[in-house]
Amino acid sequence: MLKIVGITLAAAALLATTAQAAPLTNTIRKDVRVAYSDLDLSTEGGARELLGRIELASAQACGGSPVFYSSYTVAQNLATREFNTCRANAISTAVKSLPFPLVQKLYTSADSPLRFAGK
Repeated sequence: MLKIVGITLAAAALLATTAQAAPLTNTIRKDVRVAYSDLDLSTEGGARELLGRIELASAQACGGSPVFYSSYTVAQNLATREFNTCRANAISTAVKSLPFPLVQKLYTSADSPLRFAGK
């Protein structure tokens, strides 16, 4: 069982007591477990399936969607960027923690869409 960890900074409120508004942020952490004991991770098909599961879990770990971030109503681009960065970090951390070379190789391959999830 692999644990995906999503850590984000979500704007909690905007403080406008001075001429410049300063965002207040809270750290949010959510763990999501990913099962892979049913997969043969020595095959490309098994490794790709695990990467797909990790991708889905990263979205869950990072709040499901940027629209659920408190900052979304005032800063959609910021919330989306934070969500994508959270997902990219969660995926990268999860893959690097795995002792399966084929999963890591597929993740780092030039055509892997997961490597660019946060961009």
